[in-house]
Amino acid sequence: MNRGRMVMVVVPRGESDSIMAAIRNRGATGGTVIYGRGTASSSLLSILGFSDTKREILISFVEEAILDGCREEIEKRGKKGILAIIGDEEMNEDRWTMIEIICEAGYADDCMAEARKVGAKGGTIIKGHGTAKDDDVKFFGYPITSEKEVLVIVEKTEVAKAIMEKVESLPYISKKGKAAVFGIPVSYFRNFD
Repeated sequence: MNRGRMVMVVVPRGESDSIMAAIRNRGATGGTVIYGRGTASSSLLSILGFSDTKREILISFVEEAILDGCREEIEKRGKKGILAIIGDEEMNEDRWTMIEIICEAGYADDCMAEARKVGAKGGTIIKGHGTAKDDDVKFFGYPITSEKEVLVIVEKTEVAKAIMEKVESLPYISKKGKAAVFGIPVSYFRNFD
């Protein structure tokens, strides 16, 4: 079995295809694109109504042997966004953590507001839905599942710990079964902004 790492690139809509083509040329086999929205850290942009931006999240699993070449291709093409490589921590000089906050729709913006209070610069919100259970309410025989949001923030580990503590203290988030907050070590991080 070939060892690899998860490569996550968050870029403006329309840019992930060229990045995927470039890393395919370096040997990557494929990836998945998920749509989300970014959160601008500028209060002026928020006042003007431009605080959310459409984003594509490209996730690809890349073999160790071609990882450096793929990273170089991504860094050449990245204009505005981030690159995070998840895997061995030995590459991580500054210690970065990817925080994921899974909550019901409408709460991710509140979580982001709290995260900013302790140093978060921005994040990406991804839409989803919960999974059905046997006792869920049904509509015409189909279970009604709640809409979900996943807020992804990459920050230095010491800031990430403070963000998770701050978000976990929110009354809604602290209720059992309402949300999940966790961090994943990032071995390499680059901000294109």
